[in-house]
Amino acid sequence: MRQRIRLFSIGAVIALGIVAIPAHAQQERAKQEEDDAYRKMSATFFQMLQQGQAAEGVDYLLSTNPQMKKAPDRIARQKSEFASLEGRMGPYISHTKLAETRVAGMFVYQHYFVAYERQPISVRIKYYKPGATWFCYSLQFDTEIDDLIQQQTDDKLPVVK
Repeated sequence: MRQRIRLFSIGAVIALGIVAIPAHAQQERAKQEEDDAYRKMSATFFQMLQQGQAAEGVDYLLSTNPQMKKAPDRIARQKSEFASLEGRMGPYISHTKLAETRVAGMFVYQHYFVAYERQPISVRIKYYKPGATWFCYSLQFDTEIDDLIQQQTDDKLPVVK
């Protein structure tokens, strides 16, 4: 009798384990897909830059933010500024993520080094997820990244007395 109870208990534990593993795996998969949503937005944006569609890329990112519908002039200005980059900087070459910071599972800051033919720029993308969906909170670019790199490097120089 005791042996039957032990076998039943062992069988029950194994059965629960088999049922719990897929549920846990499914939760992990859903969390990973959720985390990948903002990364996919960044990847799509840079793919558009690569294809020479800077204005469309800006429009794509900013259109994910429901508040941007109230600021069409801001979107138009950023689209125009990004679209003018290729004319001033030459064609897009590549991008490299310099930093990514996540806060409370609801906010992400990404900083990219973006190489154009004539000079690099810095692109900063912020994502926010107050509910179930990520959206682009803000998009910035800076053509003075070389000055920033120089300043940070110079700040690390040893002081000679």
